[in-house]
Amino acid sequence: MVRAALLLAATEITRAHPHPPTVRWLRERWHDRAEAPEARLSAAVGWLCLTDQSAPEELRRAVDTLADNERAHAMEALPWMSAASGTNEPGLLRCRRCMLHPEEPDPEEVFWDSLF
Repeated sequence: MVRAALLLAATEITRAHPHPPTVRWLRERWHDRAEAPEARLSAAVGWLCLTDQSAPEELRRAVDTLADNERAHAMEALPWMSAASGTNEPGLLRCRRCMLHPEEPDPEEVFWDSLF
């Protein structure tokens, strides 16, 4: 989890102060199967935040496989994931949906629509 936090911190700093080698380094981290799943997910989210490139199929598969409910709730301890969360959706799952599956319904909108 500490490594995941550091990868997200590196993303935040790189977003404020562009540094192309960090973008490449994040790509290597999500691509590396030896990395812990939380680190790979943080690197994938970070890379997506820093690049205009479309998500490679390998990244999509990795995130879809690794971003389960249990891991998403565990990663809510990270400030970046907590800040990204929605009313009914942990931050990791919201990032996955918004960045990779924008066609999926927003649980918050579904909730509000069900009330009216």
